[in-house]
Amino acid sequence: MQDIIEEYAEKRARMAVAEAERENNKKIVVKLSAKGMSVEEIASILEITEAHVRELADKKSA
Repeated sequence: MQDIIEEYAEKRARMAVAEAERENNKKIVVKLSAKGMSVEEIASILEITEAHVRELADKKSA
């Protein structure tokens, strides 16, 4: 039973880290876009796809 609880806690911790990273990337995308940086440049800096950059930008402006 303790193994199940530990596995669940680890899973929730990984999910929290992933969500925090997404939120941070959204903020960075918005700031870099406002500075005139291209989607390609932002994707390269954040090491994510251009499609993901566009998705984050769309979510922030919505």
